[in-house]
Amino acid sequence: MERLVRVSVSIPMGVASEIIARALNVEAGSIPSSRVRVRLKASGGVLGLDLESRDVTAMRACVNSFLRWIDAALRVYWLASAKHNGTRL
Repeated sequence: MERLVRVSVSIPMGVASEIIARALNVEAGSIPSSRVRVRLKASGGVLGLDLESRDVTAMRACVNSFLRWIDAALRVYWLASAKHNGTRL
């Protein structure tokens, strides 16, 4: 039975959701396993992540990976924005 996990992440920095979605689409397109399908979309400051799989273990690993990548991308975006705006960190 195919299972679907839908994750929505509210991004406080509006445009960042679209930038992060574009960056992570590279990862979504190059998953080394065919056991999980991933779709990313961004709209109105919300990053949507849909994962489909029959293998719950593979899905769990993929969810964990994407949540970590989203976190890392947000941190990089925040640091780059702060530096660009002259904010001291």
